[in-house]
Amino acid sequence: MLAILSKFFVTFFFTNMAHALELSCISGKITQVEFGKVKEEVVEYCYNENKTKLLSKSCYQPKCKALNVIKKYKFTELFSQVGKPGFKLCRELKGTPQIIEFYVDKKPYKLDRCLFSDGSFVDTDHLLSQYLER
Repeated sequence: MLAILSKFFVTFFFTNMAHALELSCISGKITQVEFGKVKEEVVEYCYNENKTKLLSKSCYQPKCKALNVIKKYKFTELFSQVGKPGFKLCRELKGTPQIIEFYVDKKPYKLDRCLFSDGSFVDTDHLLSQYLER
């Protein structure tokens, strides 16, 4: 019985992990408010099923500035009394943190992202997952 449960758990775990990493990529609209004005752009981006992960299509396969830094950071290096750790990490990596809306089937979803000089971007939670020391 234990062997059956163990096999079930392993299958369930890896099936869900694979499902969690599946992304859909589209050419879509991203908007943000900058100095009181709505700025709109159309770019290629990828997102997960529940719209909690967002990255530029160039970062879908780690070939972008966002994912090419080798250094790992301790949480204490990123913790601040003001602001989010993901925004601080973004600035450390020479990116620009932004709060944006991206659209899927004309429906807006809010997230934040870190935008890099090469136009690549990832949401700050994904950035933290890549660079936080464990």
